[in-house]
Amino acid sequence: MSVEHELEQLLQDRFEITAADFVAALRHLPASRPWAATLTQTQARLLDDSDFTEDREAFVAAGAEIAGHTAHIAATAFTAEEVATGLGISASRVRQKRLAGELWSIADGQSWVFPVLQFQTGDHGGPTRQVRGLDRVIKALPGDLHPVAVAGFLTTPQPDLFHDRPMTPIEWLRGGGDIDRAAAAAAAVDWYTA
Repeated sequence: MSVEHELEQLLQDRFEITAADFVAALRHLPASRPWAATLTQTQARLLDDSDFTEDREAFVAAGAEIAGHTAHIAATAFTAEEVATGLGISASRVRQKRLAGELWSIADGQSWVFPVLQFQTGDHGGPTRQVRGLDRVIKALPGDLHPVAVAGFLTTPQPDLFHDRPMTPIEWLRGGGDIDRAAAAAAAVDWYTA
């Protein structure tokens, strides 16, 4: 089996994306610049002595996983036209909602795409409306969060959203949970030390 064929198969099996989707996602990741994170000899020795040795394979695997998840989010997202049609609003209103932070969007070259996760979908698979209250939760999130971090928050049970068990923000909102509590949960996360 060729490396190209194996890569295509692994991307499909692991992330349900194509190699082209993966390459598009890689374009959005920052370049690796090892010199920017150079440690002093003392710092390196301290980390090595504590069993925090450098693991290039782990670094590559983590980067590939992030790129794969990013590609999946982008490849399955709706276009602005699909959102406008599905929500019954104009393309300019979609743009306004994107700029206001009411719709979660991801830059896709010269356009924007809108992750499926934020919408109720119809029988045809297209968006019919945004999940109730999600616009307020999206606004409570830092604007510079990576798409994988946003998706991770929306699909991870939060201790402040509890009804018989911790619920994800998406479950909470779809189940009629209090919007203010979901927005507060988003605002309460310390994103830069988590």
